[in-house]
Amino acid sequence: MKRLITGGKVVLESGIKEKDILIEDNKIIEIISPDLETPSGEYDIIDANGKIVIPGIIDAHTHYLLHSRGTTTADDFKTGSISAAHGGVTTFIDYSDHKDDKSLLDSAKERIAEAESESVIDFHLHQTVESFNEKIADELVEIKDFGISNLKIFTTYKKEGYMIADENLPGLFQKAGELELLITAHCEDEEIIQEKLRDYQAVKGEIKFSDHPDLRPGEAEGKAIKNLSKIAEEKGQPLYIAHISSKEGIQVIREARQQGVRIFGETTPHYLLLDRSYLEREDAAKYFMVPPLREIEDHQEIWDAIINKEIQAVATDHCAFDLEQKNLTSSPINALPGIPGSETLLPLLHHFGVNRGLINYEELVDLLSTEPAKIFGLYPERGVIREGTVADIVIFDPDMEVELTDDQLHSAAGYSPYADFTVLGYPIETISNGETIIKNGIFTAETGRGNFIKATTSSVFRD
Repeated sequence: MKRLITGGKVVLESGIKEKDILIEDNKIIEIISPDLETPSGEYDIIDANGKIVIPGIIDAHTHYLLHSRGTTTADDFKTGSISAAHGGVTTFIDYSDHKDDKSLLDSAKERIAEAESESVIDFHLHQTVESFNEKIADELVEIKDFGISNLKIFTTYKKEGYMIADENLPGLFQKAGELELLITAHCEDEEIIQEKLRDYQAVKGEIKFSDHPDLRPGEAEGKAIKNLSKIAEEKGQPLYIAHISSKEGIQVIREARQQGVRIFGETTPHYLLLDRSYLEREDAAKYFMVPPLREIEDHQEIWDAIINKEIQAVATDHCAFDLEQKNLTSSPINALPGIPGSETLLPLLHHFGVNRGLINYEELVDLLSTEPAKIFGLYPERGVIREGTVADIVIFDPDMEVELTDDQLHSAAGYSPYADFTVLGYPIETISNGETIIKNGIFTAETGRGNFIKATTSSVFRD
């Protein structure tokens, strides 16, 4: 059966145009001007009159079914992907951690099997690397050949075992560059964090959630980005910075670009909309994540970077523990970090970006779909509306007002950090691989329909 989306304003790479979209099976087969005769045949008609039609959203930073600190996130691949689909997400990029008893590739295959058994939308993976030696170098070749486009490193979380040693970095950058594997990084300087922690414990004793931004300051983010950008410059390789949270981080990225470093940036809605005052609240655990919430002036610096196209992607870092898990402790030293966010990504960036005139619809699509697809090797099959591409499409109602209450949303965490926000503009239909999976807030598909997407080489190696 063919499907025809009619009457909508379609966000294409060439701009916003009134077009009809003809879908057959899982592909867009024709984009038709409404004044032309519709091809013959029977269609399932999707009326998009008065709506904006955009490519499916790519949440390039999620943690579904994350096993951490003796527990597991409330959102597994089923509930996380269903929640995401309600927000117009048709592809997510999660993480494969390197298992101690497995190769990188076997770790990734195990993670893929977990996701494919439950996910309702397609996905890709970032492959985490915690060390570098000849064995890892050989395994990176397997990862690349398998179709994973990028690696993830951490400059913090030493105690948890994620942090890669400084002496491993030059070799990793060299090998990743040879294979055209993009290095993505969580940037916070461990030395600064540990020094701040020792100072606070000596002076204050008890440490509260409200202290968290001072324990992991913007200075730590800036220093870690600077250190990695120097290695990237020396090796002539690109670098992608995840969840940028501070004005210091933005400034270092600007300086690195002036030095010729190919450095790319991602931020999240919580670093644009939530500030450290939320950590003073009685329910502060709901707003605890790493890096921490910062000042309003940091928000403005990051918004300015978005406006000036210094940030290429907005993702969520969705890591959803429920409130019982979040409230196991009142200390940021051992609390579970992370918040739900995939479902609210599109409506929040639309409301606070497009509706305020900071970005337009084409720029919204670039940040949430096209650029993530290019950077992580999923373009042009994903991230755009184009003849011949996968039919991942969102019908978006710009006039629909929604209060983002806990019971309105679908994460198994049972809460949203944006529960006191009301947005104007909301997705009303999510189409994945040509199939409607969300319509008017109702999930209409089956679980386990999502598949791992093999990537091509990141576009950053082609620029």
